[in-house]
Amino acid sequence: MSRLVPFAALLVALAPAHAADPQYEDPDITPAEKAHWAFKPVVRHALPKVKAVGWVRTPVDAFVLAKLEAAGVAPAREADRLTLVRRVTLDLTGLPPTPKEVAAFVADDTPDAYAKLVDRLLASPRYGERWATHWLDVVRFAESNGYEADGERPHAWRYRDYVIRSLNADKPYDVFLTEQLAGDELAAGKDAREAADLWVATGMHRCGPVHMVGGNLDADVLRQELLTEMVNGVGSAFLGLTLGCARCHDHKFDPLSLGDYYRIQAFFGTTKYTDVDLATPEEKADRKAKAAALDKLTAPLKKQVADLDAPVRAKIAEQKKAALEPRYKDALAVPADKRTAEQKKLAGETGPLLKVTWDEVLDAMSPADRATRAALREQIHAIAAQIPPPAAAAWAIKTELPDAKTHVLKRGSPKSKLDVVHPAYLRVVATPDAPKTRLDLARWLARPEHPLTARVLVNRLWQHHFGRGIVATPNDFGLKGVRPTHPELLDWLASELVNPTALPGELRPAPWSLKHIHRLMVLSATYRQAQAAPNATDPDNKLLGRMPRRRLEAEAIRDSVLAAAGTLNPQVGGPSVKVPLEPEVYDLIFTEGEPDGLWPVTPDAKQHTRRSIYLLNKRNVRQPLFEAFDQPDTLNSCAARPVSTFAPQALILMNGPFAQEQGKALAVRLAGLDAAKQVEELYRRAVGRAPTAAEAQLAAEFLREQAGSARDRLRARLPVGLDVAALPADADPAHVRAIADLCVVVFNTNEFVHIP
Repeated sequence: MSRLVPFAALLVALAPAHAADPQYEDPDITPAEKAHWAFKPVVRHALPKVKAVGWVRTPVDAFVLAKLEAAGVAPAREADRLTLVRRVTLDLTGLPPTPKEVAAFVADDTPDAYAKLVDRLLASPRYGERWATHWLDVVRFAESNGYEADGERPHAWRYRDYVIRSLNADKPYDVFLTEQLAGDELAAGKDAREAADLWVATGMHRCGPVHMVGGNLDADVLRQELLTEMVNGVGSAFLGLTLGCARCHDHKFDPLSLGDYYRIQAFFGTTKYTDVDLATPEEKADRKAKAAALDKLTAPLKKQVADLDAPVRAKIAEQKKAALEPRYKDALAVPADKRTAEQKKLAGETGPLLKVTWDEVLDAMSPADRATRAALREQIHAIAAQIPPPAAAAWAIKTELPDAKTHVLKRGSPKSKLDVVHPAYLRVVATPDAPKTRLDLARWLARPEHPLTARVLVNRLWQHHFGRGIVATPNDFGLKGVRPTHPELLDWLASELVNPTALPGELRPAPWSLKHIHRLMVLSATYRQAQAAPNATDPDNKLLGRMPRRRLEAEAIRDSVLAAAGTLNPQVGGPSVKVPLEPEVYDLIFTEGEPDGLWPVTPDAKQHTRRSIYLLNKRNVRQPLFEAFDQPDTLNSCAARPVSTFAPQALILMNGPFAQEQGKALAVRLAGLDAAKQVEELYRRAVGRAPTAAEAQLAAEFLREQAGSARDRLRARLPVGLDVAALPADADPAHVRAIADLCVVVFNTNEFVHIP
């Protein structure tokens, strides 16, 4: 034994040392990285001195004009009043001004006419609907989960309405930010209504896509996906940094380390998705009773459909089974519990071969049974449409995992955990606090001295008013982002957001007021410029010596058509609307089940002409008009929409059912006027002005030609696509059909789809 002891000791000495816990060390931040402009404190620069002092209307102009004068570029003339009223109305509300609004502004010769117009638009509920669209792009809002299943989120619309209400109320941006980051933490001790709004606000963190059916993904991977969505959303929306690039490794360009990423993630590490009950017991009981009564009505109808399907389905299944190869038949003939491994494999392979689709069932039915089945399905849908929405709940997040630990993950893999980390701010802009909660994170972001928060926000507002941000990469203020064209102006606006001053003769605005920044921008001489030809010195218009031409977004194009046609339903808020889809959309998205059950249309047709922001935003089912005009896919944060030009845009806006229906609706409204007045009223509704002499002549020729074609169809007893009974008694259906075609033509003009 005495000899064994030293031998054992020798074995221990020769064995490899026990591996230490994996470690991660942050790289140092260099002085050059710290000196990057976006990480420096915001400085409120003095207004630069300019020669053309009389051109300056708001402080914004002094900064712009100083750059123009230094480059030897003269600003463009001021736009005419028609252009101004259309521009600012489309910009602030996303809708064209009515003919009465145009006439009133053009006739108002008081010095503050334009300022009064701006104040009226900012006070309109349409303002919040317009600017909420821009925010929802950034947080990638949608009302379905994405991926293969793409299940709908029945409570998501409440977050959309929260954003609209907040913007309309001019909720201070620091409050808006804090409620979304930590509304659940603020809700404690609040009354029911205020608490509900705070819970709903946290829906921001549930805007992104999420796997609800994991497949081969385990719980750790799915959990990490959710946390990644939360962290990346904060990085894009509030910090304007590509924080997500540090998820798998230290950022290649910015001073953002792997540790930085996971310390921000630690703020969310204890958080889970939750649906917070907002309904009273009485409301839930009432909803349950109504749903049960409707289910009782549909049960016998569903049984009749099943009885029609069953024999046909069984017959097809037998035919498919008979057509199988012998080896498959032999395997299926053996009882399941007595099959060999090979037979089990073969039996499993027959699943797809024996599957009976609903198309095959319908094709095999007799015409009479098929008609009966269709009628039954229509009855089922009509009853199902009456089922009340789910009991009210907030689509929210909540701290529910107090003991959860956050690790630095090697290559972003939850299976390669390194050090445990705790909540902390980004080192490059850190403060000496010891934060713990999301509320701490929100308060850090909302500090007046934070170098990014205000800069990122005012840059977003500038971008949507002038077509390009002062920083042209609004979600990337890092080292590889585009440097600001007017850095002093960006800082001045950021400072003004946090610590505002009053324009002459006005009261001092509240801190963090978005509407105050809007006013400074749209009241400026810079904004009031005409759209002049490019200047050779500044061909890309980075110095803003003219107003850029901007196309309306997809939703604003649709809303403008509805407004011009007089069919826009102005109802604000509430559950989202499902409008009829084009047949080809069903063909593209149909995979399983019956397509007539895929998209139950909102039964009230008046709801179909609500503003586009209230239409159900389903990730895998986009309206063709929206997709053609570059609506984001909502998979990633979209700070600046692309603007493409390709043939399907004209085809959809010319031949699509939406444009055609709205053209007819407007034509019916114009039917009581004489021909010349019809053309004039059409132009005033669509583009705010009377037609030119050349346009009036072309319109008259077009109407004669189109009316002649319509009359030929009517003589041949062919339809012209109009409800003739809805027309005035003395109206000529052929002429009204021609007017409808002219309406669609005007909807397709550049003047209609662009902000002047």
